[in-house]
Amino acid sequence: MKKPLFQKFSLVIILLAFSTMISAQDHKVELTPFGGYMLGGSIKFYEGKFKVNNAACYGGMLAVQVRSGVFIEMSYTGMTTTGDWRPYNSYSIDYPEKTVDMAVNHFQIGSVNELPLDNESIRPYGTVSVGTTWFNPKESNADDEWLFSVAAGLGLKYFFNERIGIRAQARLLLPLVYNGAGFYFGTGGSGAYVSSTAPIVQGDFTGGIIIALGNY
Repeated sequence: MKKPLFQKFSLVIILLAFSTMISAQDHKVELTPFGGYMLGGSIKFYEGKFKVNNAACYGGMLAVQVRSGVFIEMSYTGMTTTGDWRPYNSYSIDYPEKTVDMAVNHFQIGSVNELPLDNESIRPYGTVSVGTTWFNPKESNADDEWLFSVAAGLGLKYFFNERIGIRAQARLLLPLVYNGAGFYFGTGGSGAYVSSTAPIVQGDFTGGIIIALGNY
């Protein structure tokens, strides 16, 4: 298990959060603990299919406004669930069915862009982010898997006053596998490319309480 990597990543998040809180007096800051539901998705292999079961999720978001209606946001989303391995018929003896306990953790940083309306209490928004996804099977002989991931979503904020509001969001999550990179030359020109694929597609639906800090 890659615990040192996780600990280093967690330390970076904590330090960034701490520095953000210190500067809250000069910026608008929104802290949002949330809960919701995550779609686990599935991965197809040559020998069979592994399905991550849907389950409740939880986490938090820390957003700092950089200009009117635009925030830089860090987020963590976690899910404790099970994964079902189902082999194809010809591989059922060598790779028998199995269910494992596991956790899925998404760490993301990106932007939140609010759509301005006449009613300042209601703020629809879009969000895009990049980060890493940690698949953590609870098996002694199974390795953790860390994948680069991207996410995009839509949501709505509603503020009861300047300091307290609620937030609802739907998001698409795409952990990616790097396939390679290279250069090409030809009669049409030259260039570079990077290739990656999304072996599993996930999504979440969340809602939480916004706690606003800093200057408004």
